[in-house]
Amino acid sequence: MVFLAAESPSGRFYRSENKNVNIKLPLMRLSKLQKFILERCRENKNKSCLKTEFYDFYPQKEIKENKIGVQVGIQKSIDNLVTKDFVIAYGHKTMKKWYVNKVRLTAQGRRKAKELIKSKQGKLPIK
Repeated sequence: MVFLAAESPSGRFYRSENKNVNIKLPLMRLSKLQKFILERCRENKNKSCLKTEFYDFYPQKEIKENKIGVQVGIQKSIDNLVTKDFVIAYGHKTMKKWYVNKVRLTAQGRRKAKELIKSKQGKLPIK
């Protein structure tokens, strides 16, 4: 019996009995806000970024009109990045939810941010 290897949501592999078989499932796509968060954390010289730095993704008009929607969007994006093991979130926990103050990239998150920056950078044509 042969079991194929598959990747869990946390990015860890499940190994099979057959050591030669190893399949890596593709990770889910990232939203524009999640890409912005990864790039902003990579640019920051400190190891961690404050959550308030991610408000620059939205225009000031939208922040004034719909502040709660913006906060919820940023919180959900950070939560999704934490479940994908791209970032580590620091904050405090109440009975119902986490309140994130700071975010730090993991090694996998640094690799993904580097990959995103490389894909954005245009290649110069050779003459």
